[in-house]
Amino acid sequence: MLARKYSYIIIIVLLITSLNYPQKKINRTLYQSSPIIGLLNGVMNDSFTVGEIAKYGSFGLGTFNGVDGEMIILDGKVYRVDNSGKVTMPGKLTRTPFVTSAFFHADTVIAVKDSLNLNQLQEFIDKSLISKNLIYAVKITGRFKYIESRSEAKQTQPYTNLADVLKNQSVFKFNNIEGTLIGIKTPAYLQGANAPGYHFHFLSKDKKSGGHILNCVAENIKIEIETLNNLELKLPANKEFYNAEFDKKPAPGL
Repeated sequence: MLARKYSYIIIIVLLITSLNYPQKKINRTLYQSSPIIGLLNGVMNDSFTVGEIAKYGSFGLGTFNGVDGEMIILDGKVYRVDNSGKVTMPGKLTRTPFVTSAFFHADTVIAVKDSLNLNQLQEFIDKSLISKNLIYAVKITGRFKYIESRSEAKQTQPYTNLADVLKNQSVFKFNNIEGTLIGIKTPAYLQGANAPGYHFHFLSKDKKSGGHILNCVAENIKIEIETLNNLELKLPANKEFYNAEFDKKPAPGL
């Protein structure tokens, strides 16, 4: 009788504990402050700020008004890599025309010691995905034998399209560097909303180097993947976006 009495007490305590401390539901949502077709076609200003990003994610990438450098969101902090390659942390009132972010919780983790270039790396990750029709956040941490990244100078109005801006991009090359690739993979059917395929930005471990990835060779890395099954898309509230004729202009790629 005594043992049974105590077992009931334990059950009640566990029940009360579970009611008081519910498990946090993972939010598998990719948030975007704007469709990328706007940025590609010269809609390079918006009122969305760096300070607002924390409401929607702790991991992601983007740019700043006037395409003033490459944005990296890692562990809830926002970094800017400018066209000189310098890494800074922009103020909370800094505005962005395009940001894509999520609250990162990996559901797949893979350790890779083999040397893989960017194409091989993407093919390797593809084999671990459950479907080509979902969105994925990809975090790759470790050592890279080679990194080639880019950034661009701030533009002034009237803006041209992003393809023209990137003709004058700054390219940075690094050897034997540690850091993190921050990536989003978007399915092909979402072209216009986001860039189809993989989109990676890089931040070095010492937070002194980074940019949009053009090429890399990884040699000892950890790949973390989160499957995202929701997309929340905010549309810009400005006349440039309202007046753009996207149906008459093809979107130049990244």
